Order: sequence, then C-alpha cells, then structure tokens
Amino acid sequence: MKKLLLMALIAGGLFASSGQEVFDAKCAMCHKVVDMKERQQMMKKLPLQARQAMMKKFMATMKAPPINKVSARIKHFHPKKADFVAFVKDYITHPDAKKSLCMPMALKKFGVMPPVGVSLSEADKNAVASWLYDNFHGKWKEMKACASGGKCGSGKCGGISKKPAMKCGAGKCGAK
Repeated sequence: MKKLLLMALIAGGLFASSGQEVFDAKCAMCHKVVDMKERQQMMKKLPLQARQAMMKKFMATMKAPPINKVSARIKHFHPKKADFVAFVKDYITHPDAKKSLCMPMALKKFGVMPPVGVSLSEADKNAVASWLYDNFHGKWKEMKACASGGKCGSGKCGGISKKPAMKCGAGKCGAK
C-alpha cells in the first residue's frame, strides 16, 4: 500500500505542469510579454503620428499589464524568491486592490484581476510563481523612466518608494 501511494505521488509530480505551461494556459491571455526596450527602439524610428497611433492601438488591446513589468514590480517589493513566490500564490488566489502592488494607473485601467489561482493546484501555483521569478529579470528602476517619462511629478510613476500606493509627486517617486 505504501509503495502504491509513493508511486502515485511520484507520478503526480511528473504530470504537474511547468511554470510556462501554467502561464501560457492561465495568464498569457491577459498578461503579454512585452520587451519595452525593443519596442521603444522600434518606435523611435517612426514619425510622431505613427508612434501615437501604434501606442493607442497597443494600449487598447491590453487586458492587463505586461508580465515582465508585473514581475519587476513584485520583485521591487519582494526581492527574495520565497517572498515573491508566496506573494504571487496568494495574490492570484485572493486578489485585492488593497494588497496589489500595481501602479495606481494600472489598477484604474485594468481593475483587480480575477482569482485565477483558485482553479490551480499548489504545484501549479508554485511552478508559475517560480517561473515568473526565474525568467523575468527586469528591475523596476529600469522601467520607471519608461512609465514616467523620466520626470518625477508627471503622475504616472505610481510611487516607486516602499509605499506602493504613494501618489507621484515631485521628489516622492524616486525618479531624479
């Protein structure tokens, strides 16, 4: 009986989804992977009207913030993998605006995500959270200039300080 149980546990582990499989099945429909540096380089080559039209179309088709930005934002507040994984597992199961680390403008545009984690096993939650941590290496400070145009006080940075809900204002977001 113990051997049968052990074999079942091992087989169950073998059939658990990889983090990327979970992401592709449950997250990618809303959270796209967007290389902002590459996108900015490409857009610099376009005339102003074409850039504006492209950005408007891009923003209209987004259902949620790009996953690389989400991962960078979470890592900013939870740099240790264990903390990052615990936060992601909890948030995807019990999302709440009060514990969200999203920038205020993202919450306003997209709202709070649905609780997709309730349909996932613990193994799948661990897999996707670990995969996100391991595969997206952007730093939030690298991305804040993109969000705020590099100028503090523009109202777009969402607050880079240790207080995620802090409103942007001259000298408060960390942009110099």
